[in-house]
Amino acid sequence: MATRETQAKITSAALELFNEFGSASVSFDKIASKAGISKGNLHYHFSSKEQIVMALWFQLDKKINRYEYPLSDLKLKDLGDIIMGHFKIIWDYRFIYSELNFIVAKDPDLQYRFAMERRQRMKQFSSLLHVMRAKNLLHAHVTDDEMQRLVKSVWVISDYWLNHISAEGTEITYEVMTEGYELIAQLIKPFLIDPSTINLPSACLTTVLSSAEPQLTV
Repeated sequence: MATRETQAKITSAALELFNEFGSASVSFDKIASKAGISKGNLHYHFSSKEQIVMALWFQLDKKINRYEYPLSDLKLKDLGDIIMGHFKIIWDYRFIYSELNFIVAKDPDLQYRFAMERRQRMKQFSSLLHVMRAKNLLHAHVTDDEMQRLVKSVWVISDYWLNHISAEGTEITYEVMTEGYELIAQLIKPFLIDPSTINLPSACLTTVLSSAEPQLTV
């Protein structure tokens, strides 16, 4: 079996196990068994569990950066799609977000990369809000400082919502993801001329989160 194919099997198996049980509770033996390979073969590709976590973080990073906000033809409905698309990615890699403080504390390099990535995403979202104001999708009286505080608030919830839930010992479910979406929507609605645009989709969130991410392009 080709190296990349084996590594893909390993990371896929590890992601499923980490999401279900948490990374600390999953051994190399469990990952090897789930991937259908020997423990020796697993060690050949990844010498530590931290390396697997890093590989999964790179997958997450690539997914997040696959999408660019549709600034050239922005419509208000796109905002709800952007938020839900981001939550879909969070759901797929929910163990990272539920263990975020623990994971980055163990790996200074990952902590640096995550901080850089967060700053980039916040900058993109800030640009999105400025375009929305220019297109009269936000109230004209909203100041730059208010938008910057909104950007920070949205990303605090986005990045640490599942970490908060995990700290409370609550099971991470679709309903929990719904609440996170609604908290962000509640923050954004006062700024919107038409707040109903980012109401939770009428379809069951299970269906929404199980579907492919929206293809948002410039």
